[in-house]
Amino acid sequence: MKPYPKYKDSGIEWLGQIPEGWEVKRLKFLLSKNDGGVWGDEPIGDEGNIVLRSTEVNMDGSWSVQEPAIRILSKSEKKKAFLAINDLLVTKSSGSNEHIGKTAYVDNKICELNAYFSNFMQRLRPVKKDFGKFFYYTLNNHIGREQMNFLGQTTTGLINLNGSILGEINIACPPKEDITNIAAFLDHKTARIDELIKKNEQLIELLKEKRQAVISQAVTKGLDPNAKMKDSGIEWMGEVPEGWEVRPLKYVASINSEALSENVASDYEMKYVDISNVNEEGLVNEPELMVFSDAPSRARRIIRKDDVIVSTVRTYLKAISYFPNPDSNLIVSTGFAVLRALNKIVSKFLYYFVRSDFFVESIMANSVGVSYPAINSSVLASVSILLPTINEQVLITDFLDRETRKINDGIKKIQSQIATLKEYRQALISNVVTGKVRVA
Repeated sequence: MKPYPKYKDSGIEWLGQIPEGWEVKRLKFLLSKNDGGVWGDEPIGDEGNIVLRSTEVNMDGSWSVQEPAIRILSKSEKKKAFLAINDLLVTKSSGSNEHIGKTAYVDNKICELNAYFSNFMQRLRPVKKDFGKFFYYTLNNHIGREQMNFLGQTTTGLINLNGSILGEINIACPPKEDITNIAAFLDHKTARIDELIKKNEQLIELLKEKRQAVISQAVTKGLDPNAKMKDSGIEWMGEVPEGWEVRPLKYVASINSEALSENVASDYEMKYVDISNVNEEGLVNEPELMVFSDAPSRARRIIRKDDVIVSTVRTYLKAISYFPNPDSNLIVSTGFAVLRALNKIVSKFLYYFVRSDFFVESIMANSVGVSYPAINSSVLASVSILLPTINEQVLITDFLDRETRKINDGIKKIQSQIATLKEYRQALISNVVTGKVRVA
């Protein structure tokens, strides 16, 4: 890809030079509509109108319309918020700054829904239809998002956008004859990049499934494929190696044996782990540093060396983690059960077993509730666990450490490739929509 023959100063420091023939314009001069949406009333029965929300828009601006809101709209609301092809919808308000500013393009598929848009989104309709896709790429790129972040800053730290703020965004506008070529080029290139990203993401999911299968097989069937087997006495576990015991969890581990009291000094400094810090991969976010007086009431469970935590609320999240060498002031939410291995089981084997399909499915089967399924400690304590000899536990743990490390390394490598592809995608869009390179 080559640059344009001649460039000129854009007059905007961060933008630098733009090709001759291009102009920098504020977005408000390029729009025929810049308005907010509607919300309407609760539907009666199944009848109503589809109202698209920011939750239907992915972080990259693509659509994910699976369960849109159904609302009753008046004639005036329908007239106000009906969507047309080439419209853009910008998330202008959200509980997370990360989501504010993501921009979706209204194409034929969205138009076929006869949909409207919600009041937490701003509709931008370009004066020239050809500009819709160009604006979509510009606003979803850092060229647009950083301007939104700067212009929409508030004293609370949250970003709030509105029509006036969005109207002040600077756009590098090519001549009309270049717009179609640029949009078509970016459609083609980003589709290829997105397909590569999707294939890599699918490969990661396959590796995760493989890892889960390896763990489940090893902790329920052992490492010797020729071992003599016996009936476990549990229908959905089937046969297990001879010599293995089936015991309730409380036989091999203490549950929630230590907790902070209400008499802890108010300035006691802790590192706190909430449910949001943990997923099926383990600890995914660093513990939050806080003092006891500022901590939520659920910050109570004390963690010691080699403890295992299992989420007892929203059990479908499969939030499980192992702490081989925790900080002395690490505290977790009462939404976790803290398992501490007794002398009958190796801590790491306990960790792998509670990650197995058998244990996770047992937890979920014994959870109560629909939206927030939970299991109490007494029920958890009765869930069955398999107990090989200590020597076998050590061998299985060593095997799983090796095998999961290989799989995890493969996942990290693919994740790095995905990050590189995403960076390239952003750089490509940025260079094209600012005229740094010319689309043939």
